[in-house]
Amino acid sequence: MVRKKRMKSNGMFKKVSLKSLAVLCVLTILLAGCNMFAQTDPDPEFTISSTSVGMGGNELETVQYVRYSMILTYNDSLNIAEDTVEPLLAGWLEERMLDHEIELAEEIGNGQFKLEGKVTFDPNGLSKVDITKLEEQEETVQGVLFETTAGDSYQAAIIDSETKLTKIGE
Repeated sequence: MVRKKRMKSNGMFKKVSLKSLAVLCVLTILLAGCNMFAQTDPDPEFTISSTSVGMGGNELETVQYVRYSMILTYNDSLNIAEDTVEPLLAGWLEERMLDHEIELAEEIGNGQFKLEGKVTFDPNGLSKVDITKLEEQEETVQGVLFETTAGDSYQAAIIDSETKLTKIGE
């Protein structure tokens, strides 16, 4: 009789074990599914590289200009709207700006964008030495402003040779 009770309790243990195992499997599947849907887009990554800036002017030195070129590299979480990309200019240059022409703003590869342009400014009251000092104090082209196709606005600034990306409006 003792054996029968053991068998009965072992059979009951097996039933409980199988039920517990089935519940555990269902919970694992549910949690794994919830975790897949809870994953979000990766954080946006953005780098400004291959930046070049050059100065020039007309023969009479009544206007000066700054030419710039840069390569922007970004990950898939940023879909840049091409017509919204603008350089982030130094304050002294922006105050004296007469004209700004973006000559090239296009995607050049998967996750790469090229921006080139020319800013014409009034140098009245500034000598070449003054302009050089202003350039030394503050980078002429400091980064870019842009919007994504989703309508989010960003500022990417070059700080200590690294790009700092900031979402505008948060």
